[in-house]
Formats: sequence, C-alpha cells, structure tokens
Amino acid sequence: MNRAIRSRHPGDVFARAIALALALLAFPAPANAPLDLRYALVIGNAAYPGAAKLLNPLNDAVAIATTLRGLGFEVVELKDADRLQMTNAVDNMTEQLKGKQATAVFYYAGHGLQLNWRNYMVPIDAKLNREADVPKQTVELGSVVESFKKAGNRVNIMILDACRDNPFKGTAAISKGLAQFNAPAGTFLAYATAPGEVAADGDVGDGKGNGLYTQFLLQELQSPAARIEDVFIRVRLGVRKKTNGRQIPWESTSLEEPFFFNDGIKFTFKPEYLARVAAEADAKQQRRRTEEAKARERELQLAAEQVAERERQAAAVKDEARQLLADEARAKEIQRLAGEERARAQERLAQEVRAREQVGLAAEARARETELSLALERASAREAQAARERERDTERARIAEIERLVAQTEASPPVVRLSPEQARDQELKSAKNDWDKVKSSSDPDVLYAFLAKHPGGTEIAEMAQHRLDQLSKPLVIPALGEGQSASLAYRGRRFNVGDEFQYVQIDVLTNLVDRTFWRKVTSTDKGVVQLQDPQFSYTALGALVADDRGTYDPPFAGQPAVFQVGKKWASRTRQSMRDGRNFELSMDSKVVALETITVPAGTFQTYVVEAVQYVSDDTVQQRKFWYDPRYGFPIRSEITQHNRSRQILRSERRELIALRAQRD
Repeated sequence: MNRAIRSRHPGDVFARAIALALALLAFPAPANAPLDLRYALVIGNAAYPGAAKLLNPLNDAVAIATTLRGLGFEVVELKDADRLQMTNAVDNMTEQLKGKQATAVFYYAGHGLQLNWRNYMVPIDAKLNREADVPKQTVELGSVVESFKKAGNRVNIMILDACRDNPFKGTAAISKGLAQFNAPAGTFLAYATAPGEVAADGDVGDGKGNGLYTQFLLQELQSPAARIEDVFIRVRLGVRKKTNGRQIPWESTSLEEPFFFNDGIKFTFKPEYLARVAAEADAKQQRRRTEEAKARERELQLAAEQVAERERQAAAVKDEARQLLADEARAKEIQRLAGEERARAQERLAQEVRAREQVGLAAEARARETELSLALERASAREAQAARERERDTERARIAEIERLVAQTEASPPVVRLSPEQARDQELKSAKNDWDKVKSSSDPDVLYAFLAKHPGGTEIAEMAQHRLDQLSKPLVIPALGEGQSASLAYRGRRFNVGDEFQYVQIDVLTNLVDRTFWRKVTSTDKGVVQLQDPQFSYTALGALVADDRGTYDPPFAGQPAVFQVGKKWASRTRQSMRDGRNFELSMDSKVVALETITVPAGTFQTYVVEAVQYVSDDTVQQRKFWYDPRYGFPIRSEITQHNRSRQILRSERRELIALRAQRD
C-alpha cells in the first residue's frame, strides 16, 4: 500500500485516508462523551546557545503534534520559542479553553530546571547567569498547571521531556532534574525521568530522530483502548528496560475519570481532520510554488541589476580615461606658455586632476558597496530558499507520518468496546491466568513482558512490579519533595524475620478498646510472609494469602509496589472459607495524600490510602490506611461497614502501639 501511495499525488493520500476514515465510522460506536473537545499546546526548544543546544526536541514536538492531531486534538505548535512566545501561547490556550470543559494536553521538550522546589522550562532566549535570573527568564510549570486548571478543563495532561542536565553557567546551585510535584485534581503529570534525575536527549546523534522518552511515548499513544495510566506505565517500562534502569519516567495523577488517547474507534482518523490537512497541504504547496517563482524572478532581477551596474562602472572608467587624456593634451599646450602664467595654469590643472581622482575613488567605493549589497541580498534569497526546503522536508515527514498512521489504522481490526466493569473483570481474569504462569520466574524479561501486557491498576500488576524491582533493582529513585522524610522513598524489604507489630483495636461507635494483638514475622521464604499464628500469611506487599477464615487466590488487599499520591489499583480474589464456602471479594484502592501522624508507637510520615470493599450485594466497607513504606502493615487503619441504606453496621480503628523492626 505504501508503494502505491508514494506513486500518487499527495492529495491522493488524503483522499484515501478520508475514505478509510468514513469506512471506520461505519462501525457501531458509543455516543461521544458530552463536551468531548481536545486541545493541545506542543513546544519544542532546541536552538539554545553554545553547549546548551539540543538535538531532538524539534523532532519530538513535530511528531507529538502530528500524533495528537490524528487522535482528535486541535494543536498549537511552537518551535524554538522565546519566553514571550511561550507565555502568550499559554495565555491564548487558556482563553480558548475557558468554559469548554475540554481535555487539554501540554507537551514540552527542551531544557528544564528546578529551583527551590519549583520547576522551570527554559526558553531559547534565556540568559541564566545566576539563580535570580531563573524566575524572570523562564516559564514555571506551576503557572501553566494553574492556568489550565482555571480554564475549567475536565482533564489536564502535562508531559515534560525536560529533565536534562543544567548546562547554564552561574547556576550550579540549582538541583539537577526536576522537582517532585504532585498533580492537582483533574491533572495527569508525566516526567521523562524520576524527580531529581536527568534524561537522555535521545539515542540518535544526528538530530533526525526522537528523544528516548518520546520514542516510547509516540509508540504507546496510538495503542487502541489503553487507559492513560497504562500508556505511561508501558512508556516507563520501555525506557527503564532500554537504559537498564538508569532512566525511569515518573507520573503523578489525580484524574477522577478514565481517559483514553485512542479508544480504538472514535479517535482513529476524523474525515474533517484529514480533509483539513489535505487542504492545508495544498495551500502550503501553492504558497511554496508562488514564493519559489518570486524568488527566481528576484534572483534574475538581481543578476540583471548587477550586470548593469558593472557596465555603468566600465563606462565611467572609460569616460574618466578620455577626460584624463584631454587634460594631458591641454597640459602640453599650456607648457608652451611662458613664465608664471604657465606655472599657475599647471597648478590649477594639477588641482583639478587631484579633485577628479578623489571623485573617481569615491565612485569606486560606492560601486563596491552596491555590489556587496547585491551579493548580501542574493545570499539572503538563498537562505530563504533553504528555509523553504527545510519546511518542505518537514511537511513531507508529516505526510509520511499520516501515511503510516493510515496504514496502521487500516491494518488494525475494529475494537469491540466493553463496559468499564466488563473490561476490568476481563483484565483481572487475564492477568490472574498469566501471573500464575510467570510468578515464580527469575527472568526480568519475563516480568517486563507481563507488565507490558498487564501494565497496572491491579493487585497482580503491583506484585509483578515488586518482583521486577527485586530482580532488577532500579538505579534511580525519585528525589524527595519539600519537607519529606527519607522513609517515604524506602524501596527495601517491608517484612523481615523477627518484625513485631502490636496493635490496639478500638470500637469507634463506643470508643472502647476491643482488644490488643501482635503480628510477628517468623518466615519470609519464597515471597510468602508467615506469621507466628500459622493461619496467617501475606505477600511481600502485605496482601492476604491466608487468615483464620480461609485462603485468598489471588492474594488480596495489599500495598502498591511504589507509593505515589494518586495511584489506584483494584483487588479481586476468590475467598475459600475453611468451612467449604466460597466468596468473590473486590476492593478498589487509591493513595490520596501524604500525612504525618502520631500513634502510641511514635510519629510517622505516611501515605494515606482510601479503599472501598464490596463485602456482599448490600454491604460495603469503607477502609482507610496510613502506610509507612518501610513496613508491610499499616501504622493506623479505619474500617466502617454499612449497608446500601448507609446504616453503619461496624466501625473500628487500629493503631500501632509497639514496633520492633530494624530498617536502614
């Protein structure tokens, strides 16, 4: 198909694409979500002075803009922007978004800096000689986030391929990479690497490719029916594997609704978009032809003017020579005159000759200046022609990308859409079946493959991620945020033999102590944490394998592999009771905040996890946990059980009153 497309006029490509899009739209599809409007601001900065120059951001921006247009976004694209252009673009986009409840994407590739826990994007005209220059000459990420938030968007997506080393002299005190920044409500924030680390500019040294992070992002954006969280988890896995753990992207999310860049049907190729692209391409081609014709005409005119100028100069020289000959003849005649009159006449003649020589020299200087001006204008015309050729190459690349997307869409079978509940249940069953086959593997590649297929959102994916981290330890860990304890970045074992946790359980309804109890770890063999009470066992992430009521397959209600505000996951299990009965249990969890709490065992910085467990058709448990990442059991937990009528049936709180556990 590609050979046939190349042999036709570019307009045939878009005609074919439009026909394909119309055919795709013939498949049954769900109704569009209300106010399903998509906008994007894409900025690529590469032309920094001296050693700060980058190779790939312009290519990254062009490729991302093209891909987003194909996914239904109206895109504003900036290349090598100065600070005024960047701030104006953000302001204009904010105005355009107001009141539309749209989805907005902000993508930036270029240099980025952090200073005093704030992140700054660097325009190409920034002159950063000292720290005080940074806020004045750059654009703060927080201001962009706040602007998009004020616009009232349903979804804000911020993507920064900007975590490169600081190349600016005089700003050595600025920390490397970007600072940790938790996404506000309704926002998804993605960095090319972990906070406090730096990312590669790309693995293509000639500046014709894409940065490493954007390579994987382009690949995953077009995956049909992939949640935004899954898209970026796969990007993270791809970059981590490619760099052997030296670069690991980072995300923070506070999205409250599911979002798909490509749902497999609605955002494949819109006929109106392809028609507009075809019209724009034709208009650009016509403008280029007109400009090229004008340039050729101007070049001919310049050449003619230059020839005429040379002829005028030659004629002037000849006239001057004839005049000098006449003057010499006159001088000879005067020599025959006698005495002082002849001397005075000779002196006057000599003065005239010198004056005319000065006039001749001035004329020659003007002629040289005119010729130089004409040469510069011709050089400018050649530079303009080269710029037009570069624009034509960029346009060809964009058309080639459209061809590739069309071919990919044509080759992809239509996707059958499931309800969110059906999709979730199907993914959980598939992940469970695949995990049972690989959970004992010691090959990191096997776990990479599993996570690429089942990237996130489930208890099983968290177990797979934790297993991968044990087999192939990440070489980078996200830097801490302002005021955060080192315990929040802990990545070691959460259970060790000999750990003891003592709790008090309080009935919240009566405020009376129900009981106190111990949890002591006696074994951690083969990833199973065994307690002193042989009926109780857990995974390395604290998920229940068995308790005094029965067993759980897969393990149920554990922690995430890595704590991060905004992270969500689902737990689904079959509970086999010791009396022979079986139940299906489910729980949805989310990390909602960071909080410092004080309990009888001490003061801890914790991640707060809220969860909902559906006990039966008419009974729901609201759960809340406070986790210190160093320990597999929570520091505090609260459970409130109620029926569908919101009548409270049970409410209890557990607090850690004693802890015996050594950690680094």
